[in-house]
Amino acid sequence: MKRIFLQQYQKQRMVLLLGDVLLIILSQIIVISMHHYMQPAGFELDTWRALTIGMLLLMLVILSFYLVGLYDISSLRQPEHLILSLVLALGSVILIYSAWAYFIVNLRPGKIMLLRFVAVTFTFITCWRLLCRKRLKLIPQHVLLIGNDPIIKELKQILTDHYSAYYSIEGHWHTKNSTNIGGLLEHNDNNCISEINNIDLIIYSVNSKILKDVAGELIGLRFKQINICDAHDFYQYLTWKTPIYHFDDFWMLINSARVTFFPRLSLKVKRVIDLMFAICTLPIALPLLLISAIAIKLDTKGPIFFIQERLGQNEIPFGLIKLRTMIDNAEKVTGPKWSAEDDPRITRVGKILRKLRLDELPQFFNILNGDMSIIGPRPIRKHFADFVAKDTPYYRLRFLVKPGLTGWAQVNHNYAGSKLGQSEKLQYELFYLIHQSFWLDLFIIIKTVRIIISGKGI
Repeated sequence: MKRIFLQQYQKQRMVLLLGDVLLIILSQIIVISMHHYMQPAGFELDTWRALTIGMLLLMLVILSFYLVGLYDISSLRQPEHLILSLVLALGSVILIYSAWAYFIVNLRPGKIMLLRFVAVTFTFITCWRLLCRKRLKLIPQHVLLIGNDPIIKELKQILTDHYSAYYSIEGHWHTKNSTNIGGLLEHNDNNCISEINNIDLIIYSVNSKILKDVAGELIGLRFKQINICDAHDFYQYLTWKTPIYHFDDFWMLINSARVTFFPRLSLKVKRVIDLMFAICTLPIALPLLLISAIAIKLDTKGPIFFIQERLGQNEIPFGLIKLRTMIDNAEKVTGPKWSAEDDPRITRVGKILRKLRLDELPQFFNILNGDMSIIGPRPIRKHFADFVAKDTPYYRLRFLVKPGLTGWAQVNHNYAGSKLGQSEKLQYELFYLIHQSFWLDLFIIIKTVRIIISGKGI
């Protein structure tokens, strides 16, 4: 699970995060000190109340920074973009925290103190980020590839096309005409490895025939603390999806054995979380549903809600509820057809609802009914499931868990209106099956909010 969060340049990202945390805490100390000295004699500070408010503000600020993309190391921002992002993030902190404090009196820090905190934090973080922009150097990791399997070839293409700023391929050893790994290893008189030159990471394919010739050397390097990674694991780490076309049943058996597929206790906890989330969100969702319903009625003729049979956990069918975003009876002429981003059947209001994902709001009632969960693969129609499963390995595994309102595939992939698109999404869904946990669910929720805020809904 930790690999999901340890992306490229994790050290630089951790430096940014640590600096932000320390400066936010320093801002709180300064604001409290200012407030203390401005109060009349005899003023006493409620320590536990101050600590609670401080921790909540710290978590809220860090979360807001993530949502506006301030931890994207690959594009350290220009000053004007940095300031705009900070204004958006800290403005959101003021609005959200004020809403909390309106209902919970003990969490009120005072309007003046909150504004002072935001002002001091803005000043500190701006200076810190401008300093990081000058000082943080993004040096690509030097990579050695071993093997010539399809997964190695695909990884090489992905690294070259999309991650050249992160990784530099220094060698690709896939023949037997060398006494060591591409000449990058130096041997001593006893033909043992003495050092490795200019390589930060070695990626190998476990199914490669050449691996047998260098396995002993790799074991020695492993003990020397050199980073060595199986291609399948690195593929998941890099792409956040499972390479369904590059492994066999045995690999799936071994990897699925590492994971507990939500045992009974976890299932009950997950169900409680689903219910609490749905109940707490409904007061916000209902006004949005009302506004959306009025807009649908004013835009086109037809019903407001759209109910369609989908497959749930263990392929048990249920009625999925959505706001109607297409013309009424859209499949009368075309029959079952995947939706596309530029689908002419989508109405004007429907395009807006889909972009903001407001058409999914009625599915909170599916969650309350137990047909769906907050997180999981999106529910699919039987017609399409049978069509995709014919040529897509492991497709039926997606039905091991309840379908979700959002999921790992939804926050990492766009429209999947084809068999190829569904196969691509399945790789993300299997990644979720293998790595599922409470923290991954939380991460998906945060990413979903970020997508909605950025207007990149699908």
